[in-house]
Amino acid sequence: MPIAVSTKLPNVEAIGILVEKNAQPLVANVQLTGAEGYFSARMKMGKTSDVKVYVKSGGKLHMASQQIKVTVGGCGG
Repeated sequence: MPIAVSTKLPNVEAIGILVEKNAQPLVANVQLTGAEGYFSARMKMGKTSDVKVYVKSGGKLHMASQQIKVTVGGCGG
């Protein structure tokens, strides 16, 4: 399943992606230096779960969350 994170926050230092119900919840932890606040990748999900994205910007942590539904024949099989 493709995922993309984009932010207009200044001074983005890191982006983290967690899938709460995965056996290994941490999908990505990307350290950025002087880069745009953008990251994309593919991830696997075994079942419907909340996906949380964390962005560290200017020494502060920001979070967004969305439930992603996994259907039969999708990422969960």
